[in-house]
Amino acid sequence: MPTMASKGAEACNKTIHRLLQRVARRVFTDGNLSPTADQRSVSFPATSSSLSEYFQLERFADREDYHARLQSFARIGAVQADWDRRSSEQGQLDRVTLNDPTKAAELLGIDLPWVVAATAIQHLEQVAGDSELTIAPIVDAWKHGRAPGGVTANKASQFIDSIRVIEAARRLGASDQDLLLRRVSTQLFGDSKRIESLVRPIAYLLCDDSDDEDIFSHLGLVKHPQPMLVSGGADCRVYVGEGSIPLLKPYIGLRPDRIDGLSVDSGRIQHLLTIENLASFNEAAEYSDNPDDLLIVYVAGNPTPSWLAAYKRLLKSAKPSTVMHWGDIDVGGFRIAGRIAESAIAVGYSLDLWRMNAAEMRANAHNNAPGKEQITQIAQICEKYGWNQELAGLKENPVFQEQEFIEWTPLTSWFKCL
Repeated sequence: MPTMASKGAEACNKTIHRLLQRVARRVFTDGNLSPTADQRSVSFPATSSSLSEYFQLERFADREDYHARLQSFARIGAVQADWDRRSSEQGQLDRVTLNDPTKAAELLGIDLPWVVAATAIQHLEQVAGDSELTIAPIVDAWKHGRAPGGVTANKASQFIDSIRVIEAARRLGASDQDLLLRRVSTQLFGDSKRIESLVRPIAYLLCDDSDDEDIFSHLGLVKHPQPMLVSGGADCRVYVGEGSIPLLKPYIGLRPDRIDGLSVDSGRIQHLLTIENLASFNEAAEYSDNPDDLLIVYVAGNPTPSWLAAYKRLLKSAKPSTVMHWGDIDVGGFRIAGRIAESAIAVGYSLDLWRMNAAEMRANAHNNAPGKEQITQIAQICEKYGWNQELAGLKENPVFQEQEFIEWTPLTSWFKCL
C-alpha cells in the first residue's frame, strides 16, 4: 500500500483535485450550489495532455503507487478507473471518471468549494438577519466562485465578524459617544486587534473606500478619543454641563459629548467654518486678523458620531448666518463634507464649500489627476448637496489637492466668494 507521501499517490491526488475543480467551475458558472448529475459527471482521458501528472511519472513503481491510490478512490465509489483492455489488468490507465465528489473530497480531507460557499452564505445570512447592510452582492459573488472585496467564501468569518462590528458600533454608539476601538474588539472577540484586521471587509459592507482610521471614525470607533478643537472670539463661551468655558486663543479642545452649545457675550457668530486637517486648522486659528464673529472648528478627518452631534448643538446655539467647510480636494474630502452637510441639513442649514474648487488649483508635484470613477463619486456628492461650482471646477481642471498644500487665506476672500 503506497503512502500518501509517495510521488505516485501525490500525482493521483492532483488528478482528483483537478476533477473536483472542473465540477466547481461548472457549479459556479451556473450559480446553483447543488450540482446536478450532469455537472458532476466529469472525466479525463489518459493522455499526456489531459493527465500530465500521470504521464510525468517515469518510474514503474511511481505509476504503481498512482494506480493503488486511484483504486482506493474507486473502492469507495468516488471515481471509476477504466483500463486499456489490450493491456493486462490495471496495466495501462485509459480514463478516470469522477462519480461522487463528496466521497472524493472526504478521502482527500478537503471541503468541496460549493459546499464551503453554501455554508458561508447560510452563516452570513443568519448573522445579517434584519440588518440594513446589503449582503446580496456578497451572496451572488460567492455563488459564482468570486471573492467580493477580496474575501473568498472560505474566509467568510471576515464578513461575519465585520457585520458584528458594524451592528455593535451602531448599537453602542446610539448615545453619540465615541467608543474605544480595542475595547470593543476585546468585548466582541476576545482579541484587541481583531477589528483592525477587518478594515477592508468593513469598508466593503459600508460601500466606503476611505482610509482605515476614517472607516472606524465613521462608526464611532477610535483608538484615542479626539477632542473637538474650537477657535473663536474672546466673547465666545462654550457650554459644558451647567457651566461655560471662554474660548482661548488660538483654540480650546473639549470632548465632543461634553459640548452642549455656544454663546456670545456681545454680538453673534456670523460664520462657522469646519476644517478637515490639523495643520490647516492651526494655521487658520493662529491667524491674528480673524474677525470675532468667525467660529472655526477642527473636524479631525472623518467625523465621528459624537463630533457630528456636538456640531449640530453648536449650530443650534450659535445660529450662524453662513456655514462652510474646507477640506481635501479628493474623494475622501468630499465624502467628509457630505457627512457634515447631512448634519447641517438636520438642523436647518445648508453647507457651502470653501477653497475646494479644483479650478483654482495648479498642477504641481503635490497633486494628482483623479480617475473617472473618482470623479463620478465626487459628482454624485456635489449634485446631492448643490456644490455646482466645485463640480464644474473639477471637470474643468481634474486634479486632487491635499488641504495642507493650500495656504490659509484672510477672510476678506471669503466675503468676496459669497
